[in-house]
Amino acid sequence: MEERLRENLRNLTSNPVQWDCPLAPFTTFGVGGPAEAIITVESSVELSSLLKFFAANDLQWRLIGKGSNLLVSDEGFAGVVLVFGKALSGITHLERAVSGEICLRVGAGCSLARLLSWCMDRGYAGLEFAAGIPGSFGGAVVMNAGAWRGEVADVISSLNTLSLSSGEEILSRRELDFRYRLWHNQGAGNARRLVLSGDICLQQGEKEAIQSKCRKYLQQRKEKQPKGHKNAGSFFKNPAGDSAGRLIEASGLKGKSCGGAMVSPVHANFLVNTGMATANDVQQLMQIVIEKVKEDSGVKLLPEVHFL
Repeated sequence: MEERLRENLRNLTSNPVQWDCPLAPFTTFGVGGPAEAIITVESSVELSSLLKFFAANDLQWRLIGKGSNLLVSDEGFAGVVLVFGKALSGITHLERAVSGEICLRVGAGCSLARLLSWCMDRGYAGLEFAAGIPGSFGGAVVMNAGAWRGEVADVISSLNTLSLSSGEEILSRRELDFRYRLWHNQGAGNARRLVLSGDICLQQGEKEAIQSKCRKYLQQRKEKQPKGHKNAGSFFKNPAGDSAGRLIEASGLKGKSCGGAMVSPVHANFLVNTGMATANDVQQLMQIVIEKVKEDSGVKLLPEVHFL
């Protein structure tokens, strides 16, 4: 990026710009090259100014959450990576609905773990399925994250979004098209909607019962998921009526390695970084898994992980 653009970019941000910054520490996989710049955004006004600047100067950009569902290429990203700061990561009470529901406004940058802990402390029920799911609230919305027959779409009442073409918008639940591991109507290009915050509705429950359910889910995750190796969580989407892990295991791929990447011997739908993996290792292993499962079962697995 030429110096003139760098100087202009500095003037648009309240936080210092991190130049030529490695992205591996920003992901749970722990792999990937550098971004030209990383900017921590603190307001919708700042974000809007940045989007206009990127469009006017034909600069590539990407907003990321906590990097828990992301694989960054070894070459890195020739553009600007945006992350949300504290000002876009808050949790606030809204006026209670007539039905007695607990209504909260959650900033997109808030981690799911913090949100769940905050709700457990107050005895708010409805998010227990999120126990152990990493990442940010905004990322969970975009992915419609879920587990144990629950998902983010179950608690969303509206989203506050921002796009270059439409500006800031509030979308009600009836306008939102959530599907399996996908918020379908987020748009693309200049019409791509970025989540600023979401309003969620929960129920008043018993603190001890909520904590007990969360402990049970966390214990089951601990028993079934790999420990000690960096990963991006479940790598492939589950096909309808089946599970990716079962199909991969049936193809005899548990423990299969490619460079420093390995199909976890604990859970076959986890590709893990054994310590020195590259993004290329992970991608090659992904392709091996896709081709072998297709050959053996006729099912083509689709990645749940996003690529940068």
